[in-house]
Amino acid sequence: MPEPVSSAGAAVVTGMASGLALGAIVSKPNVALLSGVFCGAVVFLLRSKEPHWIKKALYFCISLVGGYAIAPDVQSAVGWLPAWLAAFFSAAAVVAVAVIVLDWSEKAIPQILNRLVDRLIGGSHHE
Repeated sequence: MPEPVSSAGAAVVTGMASGLALGAIVSKPNVALLSGVFCGAVVFLLRSKEPHWIKKALYFCISLVGGYAIAPDVQSAVGWLPAWLAAFFSAAAVVAVAVIVLDWSEKAIPQILNRLVDRLIGGSHHE
């Protein structure tokens, strides 16, 4: 009986597939940026406390694609930073910000919607 795929292994495979797809989409992929983004995404993956492998895989892909997209701007803004390091930080920053925003929205949006509904229908006010 084969062993189940580990969450880290599944996320790496998914990330590699999305990295290859990203490289295929871009006409002339920047190897330094791709390698930096990949390394940043792998570090995130290894440090992530996310228990679900599907979420890990999605965060890994977001890190790859988002990091690659903003890395040139980061490198321009911080001219002394090598391309691969700019890409590394970009990948890590994209997923860190995404996790923070998603965690906040899961808590805040239902409360905001409840208050809005209460005001619209004249229900009780939550304090």
